[in-house]
Amino acid sequence: MAFHTIRLQGGEWEYDDSKILGQAGGFGEVFRGTGECGDVAIKRLKISAHKAAHRELKIGQSLVNKKLAHVVPVLDAGQDSESDRYFLVMPVCEFSLQDKINEANGAIDVEIAKSAIVGIIDGLIEVSNVSHRDLKPANILFHDGVWKIADFGIAKFVEDSTSIETLRNSLTPTYAAPEQWKGERPTTATDIYALGCIIHALFTGRPPFSGSKDDIRESHLHKVPDLLTVLAPRFSVFVSHMLRKHPNARPTLNRCKKVLSGLELANENSNSSPSLIDNAAKQVAEREAQEEAKYQEASTLSLKRNELFADAKADLFSIRKHLFSRISNSSDSVKIDYSGRLKFGAANLDFSREPEILDKLILDSHARGGKAYKHTGWEALGWSMISLTCTKTSYTWSSSLLFADLKDGYGFRWYEAGFWTFSQFNYKDEPFGLEGYKADIDLAFGNILHNVNVAYGPLPIDSEDEENFISRWIGLVAKAAIGDLDRPIRMPITDFK
Repeated sequence: MAFHTIRLQGGEWEYDDSKILGQAGGFGEVFRGTGECGDVAIKRLKISAHKAAHRELKIGQSLVNKKLAHVVPVLDAGQDSESDRYFLVMPVCEFSLQDKINEANGAIDVEIAKSAIVGIIDGLIEVSNVSHRDLKPANILFHDGVWKIADFGIAKFVEDSTSIETLRNSLTPTYAAPEQWKGERPTTATDIYALGCIIHALFTGRPPFSGSKDDIRESHLHKVPDLLTVLAPRFSVFVSHMLRKHPNARPTLNRCKKVLSGLELANENSNSSPSLIDNAAKQVAEREAQEEAKYQEASTLSLKRNELFADAKADLFSIRKHLFSRISNSSDSVKIDYSGRLKFGAANLDFSREPEILDKLILDSHARGGKAYKHTGWEALGWSMISLTCTKTSYTWSSSLLFADLKDGYGFRWYEAGFWTFSQFNYKDEPFGLEGYKADIDLAFGNILHNVNVAYGPLPIDSEDEENFISRWIGLVAKAAIGDLDRPIRMPITDFK
């Protein structure tokens, strides 16, 4: 047992760090303490004043001695003058909503649940200018005969003081809204989502998603929770709306209060089966939730694809720069025009095409609703091209540059590939490149009988294989420069010499 004395703006307080009240949370732990007013609960935040750059605990201080019906009073708050820690001093409450959930070992009494839900909504409305950000049953306390919200503003304080990653690591995963996992700014809609999770815990004994932290994150972002069939259909559907992935799609606080004040269990006041309209409402809600989850998953994937391809573009620009530099250093006769095309003797090297990401609509249309490269199983993300014309022979050698995952364990890389055709027309400029969204690429590499065939590739051209790519094209440019580049005699190509 160890007593500690802290000095805040409101006075001097003592607490015993062996007398812990409740379980430690992501932002701190609570101890039983004393002051001039008698017994109190003292919350010691995990974040140090040094790490928070000695910021003021403004939200906590703004609630000091403020009389709110559904927010746990704050008796004192701030940085202890003798230590590097922050504290909140509150009255000792009787129990938490989590205690009641644990005692029930399943659904708690509907009247207790209803009073807790309304109390939470009223508390959020009372402090409507601040989103709680860490709403959960352990932060809902019973005090003076009513349910009240505790820890208002702590998450905001941590968010303002440290990185988003630090805040994310402190949140309670099972009650964190999708926007919090994305690092976006929380709003009142964030608390509404958490309340939806709390309602699940009230009537099932657990929040809607569980498992590892990664599993929970994925579920909040992309999975649809089960409908609460224990509730009457209109309320189970409404709770599903509270758990929509996009914040703007969730109901407002006032709407939540109006609807949930009349919360009823399924068939509570009737022996009849659910009506046709109730079943229809359930099915529509489930379908809408599934569609929204798919949309959010697609949005997340699109963002990741864009970020990945931004790095890929930078890599390809670097490869182009190295290739042009090597050729330029070989002769003063090498010229690079304003558009980024290189000229050397009879050789015109065009490596100026801006890398393009494959648009999802194009991917889907070329794959008839499936993957763009369904025959190979590749995941192609973007493309570019490189071409070399020998003006003396009027011949052009070109190839496709694909940023793709060939599903061979090497992940996404840049690859080069050239093609030729069995067409009855004499296709003089072979090998030739194809734009990345052309289905011919997938058919040629997919061992499908087709008039377009692989001339060479796919050859990796980045990282440890960049030198092979540069050497290959330096050799081709050298031939073209002296007018000695023409169509290879045999296809496919096995030797570039």
